[in-house]
Amino acid sequence: MDRQADPEALLMIDEAILDYLIYTTIKALLDNVRTSATLADGVYRLVQMVDSFLSIFRALHPGHEAPTQIRFRLRLLQFTYAFTKWQRHSSVQPMIPTTNHQGSSLSGDPKDQMSSHAKRQDFMYLQETLPLFLALSAVQNAIQESAITELWMRLAAGYMAQAYAEQVLECHNDRPDLLEEVFDWGLDVGCRAEEGSDEWLINEMFTAEDQISEVRIMELWNDIREEHMHALRPPGGTLLTAHLEAIVVDGLSTSTFKEKVREFLAGLLSAHQTPLLAQLESGAVDGLSPESTAALKERAGLV
Repeated sequence: MDRQADPEALLMIDEAILDYLIYTTIKALLDNVRTSATLADGVYRLVQMVDSFLSIFRALHPGHEAPTQIRFRLRLLQFTYAFTKWQRHSSVQPMIPTTNHQGSSLSGDPKDQMSSHAKRQDFMYLQETLPLFLALSAVQNAIQESAITELWMRLAAGYMAQAYAEQVLECHNDRPDLLEEVFDWGLDVGCRAEEGSDEWLINEMFTAEDQISEVRIMELWNDIREEHMHALRPPGGTLLTAHLEAIVVDGLSTSTFKEKVREFLAGLLSAHQTPLLAQLESGAVDGLSPESTAALKERAGLV
């Protein structure tokens, strides 16, 4: 094919392929999270395929910014893959504490980050994935122009609680300021992050159009955050590890938490229009009759 014949058409084709690969890989990863504790060979090959095609796409279309929907799905893929690499280990060295979001940049543009996440042998601690989770949530809120809900706040606080318990029980991290560090997310009125950065987006997520609504959001978030932090603090005379081991059984079930996050990610995926190639593959395209869809599939060489 002469790639110079119609640059705009070739760009549209490459974007359609990229969007399809990203979408398909996210779905496979979410199925993998539900059915297995390890990453299946076929799913890992899909991750590698996206990583390879991204490199080709950048080389063919230098400087091009993909549509918002594709960039969001790529960010969703980045976090979903990171989440699959989260593992619980009982015999690991304590991790180096992750940098707090205050005064630091978080994960960069996902199109520049996917390669660093496409290493199968790596595993990630939950606290390492927390900035990715928050940034993903912030981008979705910005796209929908919506405020964070109490349901999301409880999911986020539960995420932080799981990250804290893992650090104490699995990594033997007993720093006295660890609890406050893990939960140190919310509105920073003095935030000086660059507009559009992940840190800036996360901070904006806790704001509102009017001061009254913003105060309500922060009061609710502070209450939920303190509720979870209080539950993690051991009562007098009880060892922290013994306390956390007990509540992991009762209120911090890893399997329940994993399923809640998986459902959240599946909801984010379904909240955006399915890529055209995936619609064609399923035999139903938005706005087209079955006959028109079948004809389009045939012209596209999918039958």
